[in-house]
Amino acid sequence: MIATSRKTTIRLPQNRPPVHPGEIMAEEYMLPYNITQQEMAVHLKISRKHLIDIIHGRKPISLEIAQRLAKLFRTSIEFWFQGQMAYDLWHAVRHPSRQLRTIKPLELNIN
Repeated sequence: MIATSRKTTIRLPQNRPPVHPGEIMAEEYMLPYNITQQEMAVHLKISRKHLIDIIHGRKPISLEIAQRLAKLFRTSIEFWFQGQMAYDLWHAVRHPSRQLRTIKPLELNIN
């Protein structure tokens, strides 16, 4: 269990989706340091295809991958995972599933 005294709030942009953390990894870490996709996949111990899917936003950054990125780049796990949460939340709010649209809230009476 990790205890923290900081309260974390995820701020979502209003007019555009948040940048997928895979794009941040590519643009802010891989490109400036000349890390190839193959090298990054080896460092993260994932397939090159999996890495490419993350970079292009087709796969999310899991908690496990967030931990690996945090260790590799000496960042926080929260940086990667909260970026993924913000991306997912923005899309979920704007594009609710069919199942979600059919759920009716319960009328809860607390006595």
